[in-house]
Amino acid sequence: MGKWRSGRLPGGQAGDYLRQRFIDFYYHPYCAVCDRPVQPPLPSPLVCRDCLSVLPYRMERERLSWDHPWPLFATFYYRDPLRKMMVSMKFSERIDRAEAIAPFMYATMVRNRIEVDAVIPVPLHERRLLERGYNQAALLADVIAREAGVSVVDVMLYRDVDTDRQSESRSVQERHRHLADAFKLRKRSPLIGELRGRKVLLVDDVLTTGATLSAAAKPLDKAGIDVVCLVASSDKEKYRGFCEALDVWSSLS
Repeated sequence: MGKWRSGRLPGGQAGDYLRQRFIDFYYHPYCAVCDRPVQPPLPSPLVCRDCLSVLPYRMERERLSWDHPWPLFATFYYRDPLRKMMVSMKFSERIDRAEAIAPFMYATMVRNRIEVDAVIPVPLHERRLLERGYNQAALLADVIAREAGVSVVDVMLYRDVDTDRQSESRSVQERHRHLADAFKLRKRSPLIGELRGRKVLLVDDVLTTGATLSAAAKPLDKAGIDVVCLVASSDKEKYRGFCEALDVWSSLS
């Protein structure tokens, strides 16, 4: 399968067991949503029972429709408390929250029977990466790849054009225009040949217009790589509950 596919570290299950016992003994977990101590038994290693019940899961609406050929999935709606987690991960160096969010994204893969040979994070431009110090999509991709037992490929696809933040674009059309040909493959990378004809998971944190994700998927697709897209959250095709619909109706009356 090539060097890009991950394998287990020496020690196997015995090493995993001892490492987990060490963590359990010396580290008292705190909820990644509310920052309060998580009391055992743990429903989730990093999210307390109360917060699990209020996360905005998309569930049966995980598969999204868009004007591109690549399958697209989202795990959560982009609303609180998930929105606050994403913002703090992206702008406040709460990189630990990737460990809480990404396992739910892997669960989306399992529910939708998505099997891939590698995980590719949507890359940041070099300048933006130097400013922030990390790529939030790469943090999520690392955990997803670990759960799926495959490798992260983060050296083949790169962002060649540095654009304004998505929130600063005036329209969807403007966003797509600015991102045209923004992503490229490193032509000399042997991974292109190794992944041609195989399926990869393209991962990002939030989907709004879809311009960034589609622009990143385009060069992979042109190289003959089968792409499936997965984001942590999106309000696309947002479900409107009864109370929310009633509030909107009342505001119009």
